[in-house]
Amino acid sequence: MQDLVGKVFAVGDSEYKVVDVRNLNGESMVYAEVVEKAIAADGPRRRPQRMAFHFSDIAELIDASGNKTA
Repeated sequence: MQDLVGKVFAVGDSEYKVVDVRNLNGESMVYAEVVEKAIAADGPRRRPQRMAFHFSDIAELIDASGNKTA
């Protein structure tokens, strides 16, 4: 699972880069940070800079991203 570190995936209109993967109570948790993009014309949005995802919820998103790294 540590091979996921550095992978980039999209959720909604945001891109995230995996920074850590942990096994908690038998479930893999993926910690990811927002990939900074150019500020939109309406200004920056307020959102957490680091998010936690269940791997099972985002596995397809990581595969669909072409396994790119940032």
